[in-house]
Amino acid sequence: MLLAAWLAQAALATAGVALYARNLAWPQPRPVARPRLLVLAPVRGPLPGLGRFLDALAAQDYPDWRVVFAVESQADPAYQALRRFAAADPARRRVAIAGPAAGRAQKLHNLLAALSEAGPEDAVLVTVDADMVPPPAFLSELVRPVLAGQAPIASGYRWPVPEAGGFAASLLALADIAIATLPRHNRVNLCWGGATAISAEAARRLDLVRVWARAVSDDLSLSRAAQRAGMVIYAPLTVRPPSPVQGGLRVVLGFGARQYRLLRLHAPGTWWLAGLLLTLPVAGAAAALAGALQGRLEAFLALGLALGLQRLRAGLRAGIARRILPPEAAAATCRLLARGWWRQPAVSLLHLLAWAGSAGPRRITWAGRRYRLAPDGTVRSVMPLAAR
Repeated sequence: MLLAAWLAQAALATAGVALYARNLAWPQPRPVARPRLLVLAPVRGPLPGLGRFLDALAAQDYPDWRVVFAVESQADPAYQALRRFAAADPARRRVAIAGPAAGRAQKLHNLLAALSEAGPEDAVLVTVDADMVPPPAFLSELVRPVLAGQAPIASGYRWPVPEAGGFAASLLALADIAIATLPRHNRVNLCWGGATAISAEAARRLDLVRVWARAVSDDLSLSRAAQRAGMVIYAPLTVRPPSPVQGGLRVVLGFGARQYRLLRLHAPGTWWLAGLLLTLPVAGAAAALAGALQGRLEAFLALGLALGLQRLRAGLRAGIARRILPPEAAAATCRLLARGWWRQPAVSLLHLLAWAGSAGPRRITWAGRRYRLAPDGTVRSVMPLAAR
């Protein structure tokens, strides 16, 4: 029974990736008007890839947009680079100083500082992360569903590209690519703060200042508020900006556990479902391996079929990467997938360990601060790590 359930899940996962690839060919409506966008970019330095992000942002092909960066203070290591970037086009680029946060995450505090500069001419608000490299069509593709009337909110997802060849980073990238290529459904989608567009009207209806007032997660708090308001979150499949990943095992596990802990507090049903789906491959592979060591034919067949399905998913994901990513990121992804088939057991185990690690106390450590959280994910207290 366990082997059958494992193989059924693997078959469904493969069908899901195939569906994603097929849906890329569907024609999408294009907006007639292209009004002004306001890009909200909370930043905390140091960011080794900040220069690449700024260059990529400047190269966006959307005709009418402006950006407000927000940092905690002028002492932030990223401030000088942002100030120089803004000075090159002051009509479209600003840097806001948010000050230290007290009752919410610093990222949310920075976002609200940037949001305070929104004007009546800003038809769509876009949140971005500064640790990615958005392709030239990023803004155009992200806001397309909103401007075409498909949904008031649209959100993409990062496409991880490991740097420096670290083994743990490659495992994280493989796990995240699996999430990036999941099929989407408008009624259950979640936002990713690194690439979210929301119409100004929807932002007013939701009252983003209230939604983010005591929040620790910009995207999950927005997702929850949108779902409660009955708003559709559209997920454009072509919006997968390359996001460099690096770090050792401890960093990777810490990142994964933090992400799943936030999910547990904001969307507990989704968190439990994720746990079930992450447990089954590990348990199934362990049972198949144990059976193979005992010489059981069905175990050998299960291992062979699971490996074949995994290789098929890798091929489908490589094809998706070639269609939606810039050439350099696509090539790096194809290399990772080509040599990553034997790492899949480690990927599954790492993913499950990150989920299990998220079941701990309602505390997260993030960007130099420790946050103690309420059961609904709102912030109860903030403590700088240096004060511990």
